[in-house]
Amino acid sequence: MKPILPVHKKILKEILRNLILTLFMIVVLFPFLWMIFASFKPDQDVFSKEFHLLPSQWHFENYMDAWNAAPFGIFFVNSLSTAGITVLSQVITCTLAAYGFAKVDFKCKKFLFTVFLAAMMIPEEAAIIPNYLLVQRMNLTNTSLGIAFSSLTSVFGVFLLRQTFMQIPDDLIAAARLDGCGVLQEFIHIAVPTSKSAITTVGLLAFLSSWNAYMWPYMITDANLHRTLQIGLKYMIKPDMGPQWPMIMAASTIILMPVILLFIFLQKYFVSGMVKSGLK
Repeated sequence: MKPILPVHKKILKEILRNLILTLFMIVVLFPFLWMIFASFKPDQDVFSKEFHLLPSQWHFENYMDAWNAAPFGIFFVNSLSTAGITVLSQVITCTLAAYGFAKVDFKCKKFLFTVFLAAMMIPEEAAIIPNYLLVQRMNLTNTSLGIAFSSLTSVFGVFLLRQTFMQIPDDLIAAARLDGCGVLQEFIHIAVPTSKSAITTVGLLAFLSSWNAYMWPYMITDANLHRTLQIGLKYMIKPDMGPQWPMIMAASTIILMPVILLFIFLQKYFVSGMVKSGLK
């Protein structure tokens, strides 16, 4: 039997743990804090020789200047619609494919799943040209569906959900089949309700991937009417003046806020989904 630690040792251990966690939190949050405070600074103070986290003068107009430097209202709607298509598509395709690999018996299942996982090893850049030619022939350039085309499904999402569905007891599935449930009914009434956290995690990761995408949306669009928020950052770089760092920081903060708010509200589902899937 392990000896019980004295009260003062437990307190010291808890204080040490909190100090370490606080240190890691500061290291992680510092770049975001620097970005936010830099968005209020004058241009010459962003990279001054003497480091000051807080602005010497607060320039709140940087946000208005950044918003007016490009049609960010249109970019925001485009990013939101593209992310919505991506999330909906990945949630549907990943859950169906994952359940098939986890609980449906068919020939060559293990081999096909191995080949499917091998697709994770293919760099995204290697598929850009084939995807572009396909989207172009389908007349989907300059559309939200065309931007979301390369992210309509996710190999990692399928893998994560398969790990979750594998933990559903086979006896529960067998009992449902004895009651006359088909595969689709099992999926809807058993798999989905018991895996909401993992499905939410896949949706959150899909949103982040779509929201932060730059190269593919830039290739597939050629007009501001169809472009996304990340492309709008290039408007902060003036040919005659160079990068406008306070405006870039302000625009980056605007772009980042929806992601932060979404993660705050869905954090418990994200953590729970990762734990239940067995991934760390």
